Amino acid sequence: MIRLAKTEDKERYYTMLSYCFNMGNASIENNVKNQVFPTDEIIVNEVNGEISSSVHVVPFMMHFDQKTYPMGGIAGVSSFPESRDHGGIKEILTYSLQYMKEKGMIFSALGPFSFEFYRKYGWEWGFVFQKLKLPIQDLAKTKKAHHYQSLSKKDDEIVNLFRKQYACKFNGSIDFSLSIRENRWQNFYQNFTHCYAAYDDSNQIEAIAFFRIENRTLICDELYFLSETGRQHMLHLFYTHRSQVDQVELLLPKDDNIRATLPNPRIQYWEWANMMFRVVCVKEALQAMQLKENNKGKLRLKVHDAQADWNNQIFELIIENNHLSVIELKKQSSYDFEMDIQRLSQLILGFIDGKEALQLELVTCKNVRKEPLFNKIFQKRPTMLWHMF
Repeated sequence: MIRLAKTEDKERYYTMLSYCFNMGNASIENNVKNQVFPTDEIIVNEVNGEISSSVHVVPFMMHFDQKTYPMGGIAGVSSFPESRDHGGIKEILTYSLQYMKEKGMIFSALGPFSFEFYRKYGWEWGFVFQKLKLPIQDLAKTKKAHHYQSLSKKDDEIVNLFRKQYACKFNGSIDFSLSIRENRWQNFYQNFTHCYAAYDDSNQIEAIAFFRIENRTLICDELYFLSETGRQHMLHLFYTHRSQVDQVELLLPKDDNIRATLPNPRIQYWEWANMMFRVVCVKEALQAMQLKENNKGKLRLKVHDAQADWNNQIFELIIENNHLSVIELKKQSSYDFEMDIQRLSQLILGFIDGKEALQLELVTCKNVRKEPLFNKIFQKRPTMLWHMF
């Protein structure tokens, strides 16, 4: 039986979570004693009077095309081994889509243990980050900011407002709630992560970075800036650590071409397939898109979504005055393009564009005359998801 969790499920839930994620017995006792148990966010499968599998749908607000929308973060997908291979997780994930729809969450994301596993239920690869590792001496010619200042939890509002200016440019990034920010500061304190701001001569913040030092490496997973000058000024702060570190490791969005600014682009560099993404409600997600070009026209999409029947239909997209409206049509209507929910999710997010989807034969075109409009609607946009859950 699929249902929401109850208070009496708490100990077995954390026991199951600990088993699946190798947290140890001490974590069970600590979580049962200290952790808030959000029963209205946790979906469980009850078998013979006991929960056997679960998923936590964490509510977030997600940046998408310069606005924010509700997103369901899928976390804590777990089950006891004796309950596996019986379809329990499939039932819970399918139920979670209906749950998210009722909560108004039009998007969803998750961190997969296996892309192939979650792809079966409609999630698809949506985020990439790049990592660079460069010698500290490569930053020798960066220029110094007017001044620098260490920031802490007392500066949370300043940090959050500046971060928003940067993060809102990336589809998929999370708009941090107060509780998320408080947890982050606590984690930063525990793992000795530093936060610094670079200021210009008008006392305006140019860049903010979170970084830590481990094994003579300065590791920066979050670097926010509004101009390249600001970033270069922050990189100079990193250079002042040359007595402490031999190299700098940066985590950046996929399309960041920082190597073009370095004296030697032959550095350690790699991309990592990160989180998965899913559209929960196609009509609402399409209507949330902000079109880049002023176009006019119509086209029809046939979407296949085995887990969410409300998406499993034909949608007519009407573009006029740079506004996109969507009409749901009967399944037997004619259409111009056909795709599964995984590919449509990538297109809506901006992870791939229309031209790329057609070239890779990820989308079936039934009407070549509509290809130019299709390509203008679905264009690549920057994507990034820093927050793990």
